Amino acid sequence: MKIYFLILVLLINLQSSSKADDISEFQIEGVSIGSSLLEFGSENQIKNIKSSTQYKSKYTVYDADKLIEMTNYDYMSVTTKNNDINYIITSVSGIINYDKLDICLEMQKEIAAQIDNVLNYNEKQEVVYPSQRDKTGNSKIHSIVYYFKPHPSNEAISINCGHFTKKSKIQRTLKVGAHSDEFAFYLINEAYK
Repeated sequence: MKIYFLILVLLINLQSSSKADDISEFQIEGVSIGSSLLEFGSENQIKNIKSSTQYKSKYTVYDADKLIEMTNYDYMSVTTKNNDINYIITSVSGIINYDKLDICLEMQKEIAAQIDNVLNYNEKQEVVYPSQRDKTGNSKIHSIVYYFKPHPSNEAISINCGHFTKKSKIQRTLKVGAHSDEFAFYLINEAYK
């Protein structure tokens, strides 16, 4: 049921007389890349939602679901550059927990169909790859990525089913995320090195 409401919200957030062609027009729970966390809370509130899970450098992760009321997702995270006093959002992700892969793939397919209808994108890529979070290589990410600009830009919206093995003890999640070019470059080339 949550997925159908999510698709409706995606349509409402993106629907206009023409297709959206800028990643900043994509919203998750009313949050988009380029907006400021200060629009949603005070600096003290923001400091209190800093995630316990952080990257090695450059970016700070916040548990935005502790600041913003969730209607479509179980969790939401955003990133800003370290020490950015304006708290400008460089990525936003909505996360829904799941148990069975076929359910996640169905949700992913339905979200992708809606995105196809409301976004102009340069390239769409579908791929399955081993998760870097599970060192055994047995957990897989089933990914659909929409790139907004030609290569070498990495500015993208992704819909990922993180299907982790039971042995890994990592929660299986559907994750819808929007990433600025600079943050996506960091994720690909630096974050897990």
